[in-house]
Amino acid sequence: MSVNTRLRVALLACAMLAAASAWALKSDQRQPINIQADHGDFQGDSTTSNGTGVYTGHVLITQGSIRITADTATLHMVNGQIQTADMRGGPATFQQQPDSGPLAHGTANEITYDAGKNRIDLLGDARLQQGERLLAADVIHYDTDSEHVIASGGKTSGGRVHITIPPRQQPDKSTPP
Repeated sequence: MSVNTRLRVALLACAMLAAASAWALKSDQRQPINIQADHGDFQGDSTTSNGTGVYTGHVLITQGSIRITADTATLHMVNGQIQTADMRGGPATFQQQPDSGPLAHGTANEITYDAGKNRIDLLGDARLQQGERLLAADVIHYDTDSEHVIASGGKTSGGRVHITIPPRQQPDKSTPP
C-alpha cells in the first residue's frame, strides 16, 4: 500500500472515529438534558431563555445515551438551546452510543462545543476511541457538518498524532457455511 493510500485510509479512519458524535442515537436529540453538579450558578433572562450556567464539582450531563463528566461546565443558552459549552476536568469525558457500532468514548483536559459553528474541540491530552479505533493527539478539532477532523500533536504527545486502525476481521474458515 503506497504512503499516499495509507495516509488517506488513516484520515478516513480519523473522520469515522470523530464522527461518532454525529452517529449518536437519533433519539438522543429528542431527550431532555439533565445536569447534576455540587454547585450551579445560572444567570439569565427567563423571558428569552438566554443566559449562562456555570456548574462545578462532579458535573454530570446526560442526554439520552450521551454522558459527559467534568470538574466544571459552562453552558451558554440562547432561546432555551445550548449554543456553546465548555467542560474542563482532569480529564473531562464523554461517551455516546451510535445507532450502530460500539460505544464512543472521548477524553481531554477541555471539551468545547459550539452549535453555531458545528464544532467540537478536544484540547489537551485528547483521545477518541470507538471499539478498537483510536485517535490520540494533543488537540482534536471536529466539524460535525463536514465531518472534517484536524488533529495535532503537542508536548504531551511528543509532538505526534497517534492513530490505531484495527485489522479487518477475517471470516472464520473453520466453520462450514
